[in-house]
Amino acid sequence: MARAPVLVACLVLAKAGVAVAGGKTSKVTIETDPPGAKVYFGLKEDGAICTTPCTVEAPIGETPIIVEAEGRRSIIENLVVPRKTARPMKVHYTLELAVGTLVVEGGSGGTIKIDDEARGKAPGRVEGVPAGAHHVVIEKNGKALYDDFLEIEAGHEATVSPRGASAELAAPRRDEPAGPTTTTTAGPAPVTRSARRGPSIAVTGTMDVGFRHFHYIQNTTPGTQRDDREVGQALAGPIVELWPTTLLGLGVLPGLALYGRFEFGVNSQPVTMNSMTGTRMPTSLSTTWQSFEVSLHQRWTIARTGTIEVGAGYTQDRYQFNGDPADIAIVPDASYKAVRIGGRGSLLFGKLEPYVTIENRLVLSGGAMDKRYSLGTSVNGVRATLGAAVHLGHVEVRLEGGVTRYSWAFKPDLPDLMQATGGSDLIESVTFAVGYAY
Repeated sequence: MARAPVLVACLVLAKAGVAVAGGKTSKVTIETDPPGAKVYFGLKEDGAICTTPCTVEAPIGETPIIVEAEGRRSIIENLVVPRKTARPMKVHYTLELAVGTLVVEGGSGGTIKIDDEARGKAPGRVEGVPAGAHHVVIEKNGKALYDDFLEIEAGHEATVSPRGASAELAAPRRDEPAGPTTTTTAGPAPVTRSARRGPSIAVTGTMDVGFRHFHYIQNTTPGTQRDDREVGQALAGPIVELWPTTLLGLGVLPGLALYGRFEFGVNSQPVTMNSMTGTRMPTSLSTTWQSFEVSLHQRWTIARTGTIEVGAGYTQDRYQFNGDPADIAIVPDASYKAVRIGGRGSLLFGKLEPYVTIENRLVLSGGAMDKRYSLGTSVNGVRATLGAAVHLGHVEVRLEGGVTRYSWAFKPDLPDLMQATGGSDLIESVTFAVGYAY
């Protein structure tokens, strides 16, 4: 209950005085429209005495009474019970709907929608909105000028001032008296997945250009294993994101997203290799890159100035080769299958959203490299990116640079043809992506 009604209740109590335990009472029948309201004598902390319609023993004289029902405005007053009545006393209360008002300033010609129901044109006022949380959209020519959840309090006005693609809002404080309007006008706020109801699905096309450098540590058998450099490898493919709670209309965890990505190599390149004399020599090999990820992310918006995201899932990065098996046995042919756990942070500057991500990769398998050393191998990975996204309505354009490093530890046996203590697999990439969110 708001502070103002509580204050009124205290004043009523002070005026009426405290009922004396064991005092005289009289039967009173209490009815309400609609029925099913809770009735309290004195303080609510003492508990409801009945649910209407009901007949109770009320103290003779003045007694503070509170009548409440969900979605209705509460009644707080004194119940006056006379000492003598010709017949049992009956009182009736009509509980008005608890409603507030939505005021839309700006957005000329836009359609005002409350919970997907059209309620007039902007600018304008929508009276009689039931108190509580509502999904408010100001839409014009198929474009959302405003899209957010808004708490509307009974007897209060909540004002939105759409400018551009989005807007800030200010709901009235609970300690304000009924009637005044509180408005905050701000410049365009970014459309982010956790700051608004939507989107529910997004499809993105992405292109990566990668650069790989694999270096062996304490390599004493360079004739059977060679360092590797790959430059300008291109990957392309789709990214699909689904927001399940939004699709199901649950209204909770709007930032929860299921993320899927698949990228395949588009420019397989021939591989040359240093000979024992140091000259570059052609081989039968060509490169094969591929990347796959499926994960679950949860993102939160912090005071409309930034976002924080955490996520976990499965990823597979393939850096493999086609050609003669004897040549493949010399190069670092790897396929990293890993569990990824990471986070993302961003700042919101209008339509621009710079961000940084970092994740740990718990590698389950490294592919062919796992089988080259008799006593076993171990590998782990980390990845970090720095980028920026530009939000243009439903369209997002993103550019980022990323670094992934897999660190190997080898345990060769003396008869093994390959002898090294470890390896470092460094992959640098530049990513360009364009997506559409619905």
